[in-house]
Amino acid sequence: MNATAALEATASTPSIVRPIRDLPIFTVTGAAAIAIRAGTTVDGVAFAGDRSVTVPDLVAGTDYAVRLIDGMPVAEACPDGVPADAIGGFHFAPGGNATARAGGDAVPAINKFSCWDTGFRPACPDPRGMARVEQFGLRFWCDIYLLGVDHLAGGTSRCGETIADGGDRPTAADGSGKAARCDYPTVQAIYARHGKQLLTYDQFRAAAYGVTERSAAPKEPKTTGLDAAHTSRFGLMQATGNMWAWGTDGDADDPRPSIFGGSWISGSFAGSRYAFLGVWPDGSDGGFSARGRCDHLTLD
Repeated sequence: MNATAALEATASTPSIVRPIRDLPIFTVTGAAAIAIRAGTTVDGVAFAGDRSVTVPDLVAGTDYAVRLIDGMPVAEACPDGVPADAIGGFHFAPGGNATARAGGDAVPAINKFSCWDTGFRPACPDPRGMARVEQFGLRFWCDIYLLGVDHLAGGTSRCGETIADGGDRPTAADGSGKAARCDYPTVQAIYARHGKQLLTYDQFRAAAYGVTERSAAPKEPKTTGLDAAHTSRFGLMQATGNMWAWGTDGDADDPRPSIFGGSWISGSFAGSRYAFLGVWPDGSDGGFSARGRCDHLTLD
């Protein structure tokens, strides 16, 4: 199913009337608690007050889909894809979002910016592992995690995956085996396969806002996951100071390959505004990975 067909299928089921047009129908009420907002109607079922979603024992780094079962909202893990009858979902992160500009914490929690529903969601076919960024007048969705090697198995943004870089090369976009490099054309094609794009510089500095600036991880990260000092306001994990992330300078007519955020060897230079805005596109080494993004979609 192509991206357009997938979105049409998702948009047709269920029918949602939301109380606040610019927000998802879910509200996070605790670290491991979430509810449907008062005033929401889903497939004719009206929720006059906030209705708690029944959740299992939540596992850090996992995506959950919410379904209505006998009129009651129930969450379930969705590692193999979002069920067709899901009304939305969320990500239970391994740590909390930044509240200022010193990174987050190591307490697992639902990322409130990851909440989506079928009418308020990322424009790509698979909404898992993404967070909504609203900063500096921008609104878009961004992958919570760096690109993993085996992105075809479960998406481009998953916790606990081997980070794709020039040493641990990602699966090629066409699924033909390992890519020859982890360079700009390779990751651009991978994200296009998933209905996503690379971040521009302005988008990156918005998405990475809230990290501990001018600092880096103590050593090379091997897997996607928590580095609390470098978690952003929107819950991006390892947002800076871990791996350079491929992107573009944002020019509409002739975008130049760029790299953002710095790696573990960048020390006091790493941060949300650290970037090289003109890089050879065939660059590929153990410090270069990538992070995807897509537009916001409101269907109702």
